[in-house]
Amino acid sequence: MEKLSSLISKKIISLQEGELVGYCINALFNEDLKSLEGLIIVDEESEEMFLLKYKDIKSKSDECIMIDSSKVLDIFIEEDTYNPIGKVVYDTNGVNLGKVKDILLQGKIVRRVMTDKCEFFWKNIKKTGKNYVIYGTKEKKSSNKSFKENIKLNKNNMQKVSISQLQNKNIIQINNQNLKDKKINKPYRILANQNSILGRTMQEDLYGYNHEIIARKYDIINQNIINRAKNHNKLNFLIYYSK
Repeated sequence: MEKLSSLISKKIISLQEGELVGYCINALFNEDLKSLEGLIIVDEESEEMFLLKYKDIKSKSDECIMIDSSKVLDIFIEEDTYNPIGKVVYDTNGVNLGKVKDILLQGKIVRRVMTDKCEFFWKNIKKTGKNYVIYGTKEKKSSNKSFKENIKLNKNNMQKVSISQLQNKNIIQINNQNLKDKKINKPYRILANQNSILGRTMQEDLYGYNHEIIARKYDIINQNIINRAKNHNKLNFLIYYSK
């Protein structure tokens, strides 16, 4: 298995041309977030964006992604990518389950969604919207025993959480400190609010289209960094790599 974050910013290299054709800047999922349909890449010279379908990936390494030829790339027209990174997760009772930080993939199949508060399986996603992810499964007749068997809580970092708060079966980890916060039902700021990331600290290096540095790890985000990220269409990643 691999994390979606491990694919972002990787070089895309053509085997036939022996050339660098771009860098991965985003990912395209299907509407129900069941699978990764492809990667969105940008040509460093033309700054045009292309779609690399997952089936056309030949191999992946720690440094790059190999494709057969640049001819497999399709022009990418701006549309909803259904990428949940940075979106806030609510369950059907309005409980805030955190902001999506990463996706765990097995090949192209989405296995788990990771937030800053918990992890849960793909099948527990009810809806992926423009701003939010809704957590919840279809109602099924089940015994109380099945709930106790399926939920796995870290006892060292947990306080008691009522069934009425969660009503979910596959939450794996929940941060005790977040659950103790009395403001747990208060929504996070929406990603479009740029002021919400001013003063945050970078957790990783962030690079632009030409692999130039936008912000370094431990930099404090200011307006200049935000402007550089916007120019490279990486505002979402600026949020993703900071806290």
